[in-house]
Amino acid sequence: MTQSVDHLHHLDRHLLGGGDANRAMALWVPSQRICLHVIDAPTAPQRKWAELIPWILEDRILQPVDEMHFVLGESFISEGKKQLSVSVISKQDMREWLRIADNAGATATAMVADYFALPFESGRISMAWREGQFLVRSGTDSGFSAAPDLAWLLVRRLQERAEIAPRLSISIPDANLIPDDLRAAADINDAEIDWQFSDMPMTANLLTDEFKPQARDISSSTWLSTAALLVLAIVLGFGYLQLSNVRFEERIAELETQASAGFSNLFLGKRAQPEDIRSSGELLLADMFKQRESLHAPIMKALVASDPIMTNCGCELESLVASDSGFSLGLKNVASGKAKFTNLAGFEVDRQVADGLTTVSLRKVGQQ
Repeated sequence: MTQSVDHLHHLDRHLLGGGDANRAMALWVPSQRICLHVIDAPTAPQRKWAELIPWILEDRILQPVDEMHFVLGESFISEGKKQLSVSVISKQDMREWLRIADNAGATATAMVADYFALPFESGRISMAWREGQFLVRSGTDSGFSAAPDLAWLLVRRLQERAEIAPRLSISIPDANLIPDDLRAAADINDAEIDWQFSDMPMTANLLTDEFKPQARDISSSTWLSTAALLVLAIVLGFGYLQLSNVRFEERIAELETQASAGFSNLFLGKRAQPEDIRSSGELLLADMFKQRESLHAPIMKALVASDPIMTNCGCELESLVASDSGFSLGLKNVASGKAKFTNLAGFEVDRQVADGLTTVSLRKVGQQ
């Protein structure tokens, strides 16, 4: 929710669309409808002031107190006495101002008398022209709005009552409207009040008691708007992800089609199926494992062990008989001294010669 500041009578300048409905605004309200009273602070406990002050002011306001709205200001010491400023406004005016704001699509979070928009400086009275009326600020919490003739009269009285006459700061479109006796002690300019950027004192907020803004309604509206936006964002995000997945799947299928067409153009003939490739790979791995197992068989170990006997033998292999316990070799033309039949590690070597055939037997140790 966007918070802004402006004068109640300028709400028609704001173009509030549907999305800006119920926009929170702090509003300056016309001071001529507000009466400021200064009274001695009651001696009762401060928590009871709100109940006592309407009856204390009953004789001054000359209206039924039930129809008036009382706003207590800050207490201060004047001439040794504790005093209190009280702003009094008709409840009907308060309801009318709230109705105007609501019709303009705004929710009033604060209402402050428009003379507070004038700058305050000690020893100086600020005055500003607004639509045929003068706004006057004479103190931190004091000021008023009046027609020009009445405003000049009240300003003269403020100067007379002060020990040192305060200077005047007057913003007016035509300096000739200023009386001659006041013009000499005045700083004159034609600047207009910037309602949106003037400092608004929240201590002077008129929205108290029964007119206090309902923060629950505002926060509820904000929560609902935030929740709706969150749900919308989630739905849009999910939809975007779904569309992205569909597009990726279509793209992958397109690439597969292109790759298949390119392969067919480069490699003519029947293409191997994935199942065939897997079966061939499994058979190849099985053959490799079988070869590895055969290298560890006893016959292969015996042949490897016979390598020292057959080296530089110069003989012919006539026969080879193998068993689990060893093997025997039938050799011809064994030259004397060429074959060294010695014991081999892990094997017993036996040599026999008959009819020109030399039989060499290698038997594993411990085998019969």
